[in-house]
Amino acid sequence: MTVGHAFACPYNQVARRLAVLCTVAVFAANAQTSYLLLDATRKTVIAIDWRAADAPVPVGSLVKPFTAIAYGQRHRMRFPVFECTGADCWLKTGHGRIGLAAAIAHSCNSYFRQLAADVTPADVGEVVDRFGLRGPPADCDRDTLFGVGSAWRLSPLDVARAYAELAARRVEPGVAEVIEGMRLSASVGTAAAVGRALRSSALAKTGTAPCSHSPKAAGDGYAVVAYPGDSPRYILLVEVHGVVGSQAAETAARLLPVLTGAR
Repeated sequence: MTVGHAFACPYNQVARRLAVLCTVAVFAANAQTSYLLLDATRKTVIAIDWRAADAPVPVGSLVKPFTAIAYGQRHRMRFPVFECTGADCWLKTGHGRIGLAAAIAHSCNSYFRQLAADVTPADVGEVVDRFGLRGPPADCDRDTLFGVGSAWRLSPLDVARAYAELAARRVEPGVAEVIEGMRLSASVGTAAAVGRALRSSALAKTGTAPCSHSPKAAGDGYAVVAYPGDSPRYILLVEVHGVVGSQAAETAARLLPVLTGAR
């Protein structure tokens, strides 16, 4: 584990901080967890335990907010309502009629499959470039644009910084709708474990991606949390080997208070 700033405090505070870091290290090792914590304003690393955090990996539905913004740019920031029957979604009972904020909150694949039909890889690439991310392959299929498969790979460090930029632009048209979805995710959506763990509001997004470890698991779960929700000071990105995104959110909910003192 490395920490992004030097200790400049009395001995008892140093000891307490070291105890916290040791607790986190043991927890992360036992849970096969990687994490990185950023200062949301400076986009600098505060704490990290992530092997090769700059190596591109598939991050699943963490790309959905950026595809949504790309769609908004093409449609005057007007977002549709679609029907999710469950036929092409992870939730086999379906989400019913669903708009953008709820689709972000519940990570509805059906909604984003329909949304992605009306954007191109170039559209998405133009948007993510402004957030410091590499765009999807020019010849990728529609599903790649909302995080299915492993064709679009991003470094965890870049993803965390992109979410810091997203939080900084939270009042912009298009971004504001995404932020509302992330707020819902942390309260009633796939990252609801985060809301249950904190007294203050948070923003969150989950994702499940093909496993990037050896030996392989069925997938890896990701969760990103911006805290506090009204004016984020921290961005926490967590990857948990062999689980889905909602379970990664449970891990993030336990890590965030330990790393930041959030309550």
